[in-house]
Amino acid sequence: MLFMNKLFFAVLPLVLLAQTPSHISIRLLQDQRVINSPELLRYLNSAEARERELALLAIANIQDTSAFHHVVLRLNDSSSAVRKMAAFALGMLSRREGASALFQRLAIEKDELCKAEMLNAIGMCGSADDLDALILRTQRELYAARFHVLNAIRRFAVRRIKTESVYSFLVTALKDSEMVEAAIYSLMRYNDSVIVKLYSGEILPLLHHQSPFVRMWSVSIFSNSLDEKIHRALLKVASADSDWRVRVNALRALRTIQSDDINESMFSLLRDKNEHVALTALSTIEAIITRNAHFADSAKCLAIVNSQEYSPAIKEEMKKIIAVKMKDRALSFIGSWTSDNPYITAQRIRAVGETKSLTVMTALKQELSQTKHSVVAIAAIEALRTIVYNSTDSLKSEFLQTILEQFSRKDPGVAYTIAGVFQDTVFSKEMRRRYLPLLVSEYLSMNVRHDLEPMIELLNVFAELADSSALPAVEKTLTEREKGIRSAAEKAYTVITGKNVPYRSIKTTDIDKPFYTFEDLKLLSQYSGADVITTKGTIRIMFAKEAAPLTVLNFILLAQKKFYDGLSFHRVVSNFVIQGGDPFGNGSGGPNYTIRTEVHPNATYSAGAVGMASAGKDTEGSQWFVTHCPTPHLDFRYTVFGYTKDNDVVSRIMVGDRITEVVLF
Repeated sequence: MLFMNKLFFAVLPLVLLAQTPSHISIRLLQDQRVINSPELLRYLNSAEARERELALLAIANIQDTSAFHHVVLRLNDSSSAVRKMAAFALGMLSRREGASALFQRLAIEKDELCKAEMLNAIGMCGSADDLDALILRTQRELYAARFHVLNAIRRFAVRRIKTESVYSFLVTALKDSEMVEAAIYSLMRYNDSVIVKLYSGEILPLLHHQSPFVRMWSVSIFSNSLDEKIHRALLKVASADSDWRVRVNALRALRTIQSDDINESMFSLLRDKNEHVALTALSTIEAIITRNAHFADSAKCLAIVNSQEYSPAIKEEMKKIIAVKMKDRALSFIGSWTSDNPYITAQRIRAVGETKSLTVMTALKQELSQTKHSVVAIAAIEALRTIVYNSTDSLKSEFLQTILEQFSRKDPGVAYTIAGVFQDTVFSKEMRRRYLPLLVSEYLSMNVRHDLEPMIELLNVFAELADSSALPAVEKTLTEREKGIRSAAEKAYTVITGKNVPYRSIKTTDIDKPFYTFEDLKLLSQYSGADVITTKGTIRIMFAKEAAPLTVLNFILLAQKKFYDGLSFHRVVSNFVIQGGDPFGNGSGGPNYTIRTEVHPNATYSAGAVGMASAGKDTEGSQWFVTHCPTPHLDFRYTVFGYTKDNDVVSRIMVGDRITEVVLF
């Protein structure tokens, strides 16, 4: 998308790999996302193995299925590196016939790395019949490669493809110390109550396995259990396991269970020293309370809000739970939403919104008009939206008028939030169309280099309302260089007019101009990584240049501009990820351009992987995340551009913690 649209990312080989013009050209074709490119197919038949390998990687990234048969031919290439990349490309193309071709080559393949990638690719593109065939072949001829077979089944499990034989095969693999991790992960991903019913005896001992990953995936399997013995085992793990990630998963597994003992234990864990554990215990309490019509633990919850024994994070989250259950009566317990920390203020405002009390609307409007903090303004809009959701048309219209006035802030995050409201069907189309001239006027005053995200959201509004009065704004955008906004404009144009966009309007856009100079690209050889200095410590990231050169370059240039300095981590999901890099602070912001997704067979999501957040393929910008644990379900869907070993620091990061500086080295 924007900076990637015709980016000279192809120049990466000049600084990392062989310095040939052809390598540069292949990288450029990959970045351009050229479908059915004769030039790319020519490189696929090159006499140089490296050119063939890079061409296959480009096809895997573009996911051009028209090249399928050409890729299949490369499974018999004389170069093992080319055969391996051909297997990966077939997996990414996701055509069922790819598995048949992979099985055929697998029968004669001698190279172990190629075998591993071919098995992995079968898991990425194969059917249930292929899964059965894989298990049968493992028993007959692939026993030596069973570790890689388990990895292939893990890919099947992520895709929820199963057979009658797969569960027993995986349970047998639990007995093998080399196979147990992949096997238990697959069983967990299948999320089937049959597994608990038939194989609890084999899985329960794994709650004490030496690997924290085996333990945490094992406890997750029991989220469907009705057995009190298992409940007690989970509670013990939640209270006493040595790894907080295992405890978090155990607490999540207990969310569906009704028991006085469980409830009491959850409340005691709210004082746990590990904030992830305490907050997950609170979310478990919230799930239990939400299911109960009678708010049996109201006294305990209210006492926590006023106690000094609990962390501020627990007390603030508890206010939201109280607000949801007690409505107006909760206002006196929530108290003032004012705080020195804008994130805490925003959190309290959202809690007030959950009361759905009309009595606070005036105060919320006043806060919205006076606050200087984007996150607080966004929270006020969201709180007001919650309050008017089931109210009269008069109040809804008044709310829309109120938030439209906030465009005057010229704040992209607030504008993005407003545009999101105007896509909400709780407000009738007739009501929203009354404000369309104002929305069009605001859109025409915006600039792609400053307002990309809200402009895309407003184009989605224009498509939703399908009114010809928005056409001037839409047509203006059809020749924008940035692919994301241009695609949104094309969609809106088609919906409004009932016609396809004239091909010429896209062809004449200035999308061939590279965003980076050759001097910029030299940075890839100058830097190996970055120290992200945060309020909780330093996270050292080592760049994965071979896997994601384009993304690494983007990160380097943003860091040089001090883009990340002062930004907060806006999202933390315990035992999953921490996420930052959003200038809006709410998950919707970016650098006002988008970049390409980059995938590579050697770049997968282990614990400490650093990846790019996105809203879909080729929509990355500035937001990045770090994983707490292995997350194979993210593999080849989200760009991995680095790795860190500073997992202790990563585990301490919570929402609102800040990046103070990024130092490249």
